[in-house]
Amino acid sequence: MKVNHALFHGCVTLGADCSADAFTQMHFTDEQIFSQIRAALKDNPEEKIMGFLCNWCCYSGADLAGTSRFEYPPRIRVVRTMCAGRVDRDFVLEALRLGAGAVFVGACHLPTDCHYIAGNVWMKERMEALQRSLVKQGMSPERLHIAYVSAAEGLIFANKMKAMDKQLSEMGVDKIREENEKLRPGIEKVLGKKGLI
Repeated sequence: MKVNHALFHGCVTLGADCSADAFTQMHFTDEQIFSQIRAALKDNPEEKIMGFLCNWCCYSGADLAGTSRFEYPPRIRVVRTMCAGRVDRDFVLEALRLGAGAVFVGACHLPTDCHYIAGNVWMKERMEALQRSLVKQGMSPERLHIAYVSAAEGLIFANKMKAMDKQLSEMGVDKIREENEKLRPGIEKVLGKKGLI
């Protein structure tokens, strides 16, 4: 197969939706993002939230939370993407395979705030389908959380982190590990077929 990259210049959602993984985004390649996930979850992964934050909205909202000194528990480990539309199912699966307590995907508000036209819409469809599949396999639904946070909503970001921290604390590390063990064989089958593990 030959890929004409010029046809998809600037498209951030195609890298996540391409079934052949024939396309990726410069400076935000799958290899770079997988490396960040693996580094973030190297120690005590069940106690962490793996976060994928849109550069233009949620990442800026998280930054505002910091500069405004809004306190929230330090569970989240952030991977910045240019758009939530770049968040591949495989990124979420890898985080869960490595034992993450939860995964958070932060995007621009629906329907029209996305800087890449409809990346947030594509992400929503992709992540909701993945969540349904993972719940059928034994995962608690709150462990994959999607939120829409603008650059001006630092307090909202902080409050979402507090809520997720509370949910994970109530769930407990043992239950998270038990769920991850149920999920792991299916995840390894999917990622293994693609040569990602």
